[in-house]
Amino acid sequence: MQEYAQLIGQSESIKTDLQSVEQKVDRSIKLLKSLTQEKTRWQEGSEGFTQQMETFVGDVLLSAAFLAYSGYYDQHLRELIFQRWMDQLQAAQIIFRPDLAKIEYLSTADDRLMWANNGIPKDDLCMENVIMLHRFNRYPLIVDPSGQSMEYIMRQFPNVQKTSFLDNSFR
Repeated sequence: MQEYAQLIGQSESIKTDLQSVEQKVDRSIKLLKSLTQEKTRWQEGSEGFTQQMETFVGDVLLSAAFLAYSGYYDQHLRELIFQRWMDQLQAAQIIFRPDLAKIEYLSTADDRLMWANNGIPKDDLCMENVIMLHRFNRYPLIVDPSGQSMEYIMRQFPNVQKTSFLDNSFR
């Protein structure tokens, strides 16, 4: 009887060890699947990075030109000028992304979310204007008949003081 009890105890011990090994194998399989997915993601990211490096010079040149020269124009003229710059880069055989999204390239998703929370509409023109506002090291002249920009500036930059030509102390 005592031998039988020992055999039962050993059997239970073996079953416990087997369950432990099965759990470890399951976790290992899940880990390998996760690592395979991660490898695929890293390969895609690496290919994307390689493509970015090929178009880096052209993308930066277009973005810099956009920031430096297009602030004075309305949205239609900005698009025309941007298209002419792309034509010039093609003629000069400088590689760039033809589908370059200026807003996404020149700002982060967090920036855009913060700007929207501070009152800037999510349309392209307003986002481009805010990007220019944040990228310049001088104070721009802002013509704002709707008042949206003023609300944004007052929220974003609390140290700015608002005045008017009608204010006696301004004269």
